[in-house]
Amino acid sequence: ILQGRAQAQVLGGSGEGELQAGGEAGIRKVVEHFYDAVFADVMIGFFFARADKQRLIEKETELACRMLGGPIRYTGKPMRQAHAAHRIMGGQFERRLQLLRESMEVYDLPQAVRDAWVEHTQALRAQVTEHQGSDCD
Repeated sequence: ILQGRAQAQVLGGSGEGELQAGGEAGIRKVVEHFYDAVFADVMIGFFFARADKQRLIEKETELACRMLGGPIRYTGKPMRQAHAAHRIMGGQFERRLQLLRESMEVYDLPQAVRDAWVEHTQALRAQVTEHQGSDCD
C-alpha cells in the first residue's frame, strides 16, 4: 500500500488519483466490470468459482481507492495470505492484469490513473505468484 500511496503523489497529491477515477463510485464501476470479466474468463475464471464476487468487489474497490490516495481503508487480507491457497502462474497473473486494463479502458480512466493502478498491481506480483514472468520454458 505504501508504494501505491507514493504513486498517488505522482497523480497530484492526496486523493487526486481517486478523484480523477470518478471517486469511489467511479472506481467501483471499473472494479465491477473487471470482476464480471474475471468470473467469465476461460483462462482464470475457474479460480473464482467459489468466490464471493461482491466481497471481492468491495475489497478491490477499497484497495484501489486507497492506492489512488483516497481516504478509504483497505480491510482485506494481506495479498500473500489472500492468494496462498492458489497456484497462480505468471500468465494467469498477466491475464488478470489485461482484464483490468480493458476495464479501465471501458470507463476511459485518465492515463495517469491507469498507469498508477497497473504499476501498483505489478508491484504486488511477488505476493500473488512466485512466477515473475509469463513465458513458457
